[in-house]
Amino acid sequence: MRSEADPFVIEVLPIAQEDLYQAFSYIAADNADAAEKLLDGIAEAVERASHFPFSGTEVLVGGRRLRRYFRLYVPPYCVYYRVMEGRIVIMRILHERMDAKRYL
Repeated sequence: MRSEADPFVIEVLPIAQEDLYQAFSYIAADNADAAEKLLDGIAEAVERASHFPFSGTEVLVGGRRLRRYFRLYVPPYCVYYRVMEGRIVIMRILHERMDAKRYL
């Protein structure tokens, strides 16, 4: 049984792993240090969210059937996640200029 002090389990969907790989590769091609800094920033943000899962900015997506996501901003990327049964599920990691509603 999970107590309130325990962090939520973090699950990263394969598509979000691919998003992260693409972002890292793109940035590392020009600046390896900046790419590492992005990874560290995302890891720190997700770790904080595991302790405070509803701290991200709420985003509602959909027409008749709204889906509730939360967004963490790690410039210039946004980490989109859902809170499900004691887990934080990382759905996508998208550049801030991308139309998130199209990809969620």
